[in-house]
Amino acid sequence: MIAEEIRKVIENSSDSSTCEKIILEVKELLKQANIQMTDAQWLSLVSHLSGMVYRSTHKKLIDPIDKELFNEVSSDSIKLAEKVCNLFNDLHEDEKYLLSIHFESARLKN
Repeated sequence: MIAEEIRKVIENSSDSSTCEKIILEVKELLKQANIQMTDAQWLSLVSHLSGMVYRSTHKKLIDPIDKELFNEVSSDSIKLAEKVCNLFNDLHEDEKYLLSIHFESARLKN
């Protein structure tokens, strides 16, 4: 069931081949970081990555965010998010903070 939902997110992405490539790279980064996600967390992350593909491809930047809101997020989660963001072109640097929440919540559940 979850695999079908993920497939739909990828297919509906603005660039499904780039989306799939990014997802595979992120899977490897998660494996290296020893982070395991629930199906719901993975679906949420894939959806966020699909949005990042769209923003990168169409040069749409998120609005700047207050970094202090993320003070309690571990530096490991932020660094991992930064690695993922570096797979893209033309993303706002603050994107890493939003993305880091996915990794932090997965770390906390383990």
